[in-house]
Amino acid sequence: MERNYAVAVQKRENLYRAYINKAQLVLQSSGGKHTAEECQYLQRAAELQSEMADMTIGEERNHHLREKETISAKILSVLKEIDPQKALEFEQGKTGEKKTSQTTGKGGGDSDKEKLDAMAKSWYKEAPNHSFAQVSGMAELKAKLADCVTNSNCEALLDFLKIPRLNTYFFVGPPGCGKTYIIEAFANELVNMKDKDYKFLSLVGSDIISRYVGDAEKIVTRMFEEAENCAPCIVFIDEIDGVCRNRSQKSMPEYAASITTSFLTGYNRIKNSGKSIIFIGATNYPQRVDSAMLDRAEVIRVPLPDEEARCNAFRMQFEGIVSLAEGITYDDMASVTDGYNYRDIERVTSIMKKSVFEQVMQQAGNEQAAIDMLKNGSFKLKKSDFETAMADFKPSSKKDILDAIDKWERNLNNDSYLIDDEE
Repeated sequence: MERNYAVAVQKRENLYRAYINKAQLVLQSSGGKHTAEECQYLQRAAELQSEMADMTIGEERNHHLREKETISAKILSVLKEIDPQKALEFEQGKTGEKKTSQTTGKGGGDSDKEKLDAMAKSWYKEAPNHSFAQVSGMAELKAKLADCVTNSNCEALLDFLKIPRLNTYFFVGPPGCGKTYIIEAFANELVNMKDKDYKFLSLVGSDIISRYVGDAEKIVTRMFEEAENCAPCIVFIDEIDGVCRNRSQKSMPEYAASITTSFLTGYNRIKNSGKSIIFIGATNYPQRVDSAMLDRAEVIRVPLPDEEARCNAFRMQFEGIVSLAEGITYDDMASVTDGYNYRDIERVTSIMKKSVFEQVMQQAGNEQAAIDMLKNGSFKLKKSDFETAMADFKPSSKKDILDAIDKWERNLNNDSYLIDDEE
């Protein structure tokens, strides 16, 4: 409890005004369209008014309660536009707030637990269909992860040497470089290990952070509890920068710092449990992740696909679908696409497939005859098809994000973490 009552109230009043201003700025930046982010700021503002009401008496208390009602009305208006179901729940919760508090001792009660239980079930995923055998290139990275799989079979030796059971990896790389794909291949290898019964939990950080104020911390806490209870397991959080944000960022919202603190507390829980858990985070923006998390993980830089990987990516798009004419090979395609990510390759092959569709339909005259021509190889993909597609295609720009990751990586060794001021 803060000693000085006046200071405590004023502190909350300042925070309240800051959150109201941020909500207005978000609304303006979205062109007047309501968003979940605006709602988060409004909810935090309403919570602050509730806190001030609890701290005061008489007319001052009534003032804060009226302000809370005004903000609650705004929240309901926003929710009706962005999430009608949540608006209904909010309205029902608001009218039944007193009753719920009396029967459960705290807001939410059994309803919150049921929602968390249902959400937790959705985190458990089947083993991904692809293994290391389907991952092209990245030989050094595959070897490192394969060693982890092998070591997981030697738990007695790990315990004898007092090597922690928790393995933590932090995958860093630009969008479309294959981070998620190789992580899923890693999960496939672990889940399919004989007599180990590994579970695979997979979440996206942005899904957690998009929940309304107060929910995210509960989800994070439950996630780590789930990991401890279901071990051995692999826990994968994509877009981890959204849920474990760098607390040294300027103007970082108080609720975001609270989520980061909950995240680190939960991580320490599984670390101290001694359970067999493999924890993996992935991000395109490592500079946005809290340094305390980075200190706990082995950082793995995932590069853009090399020539072998690009060759296989083109092969996977066309092999068994359309034959290649003389004068063009998958190696040829890979050699001129240096700097492309998998999404670039998917887009350029999409252009090529549309061209194939138009040509084969024109030649065959009907759909079944076109399919027959593709199956028997009488229609082939030509070098000119590839060249035309490449001439019309511009790969995504990667310089800024690669420069930022390079700078972050250089600073990492010097304990000088790059701060990103973006909200």
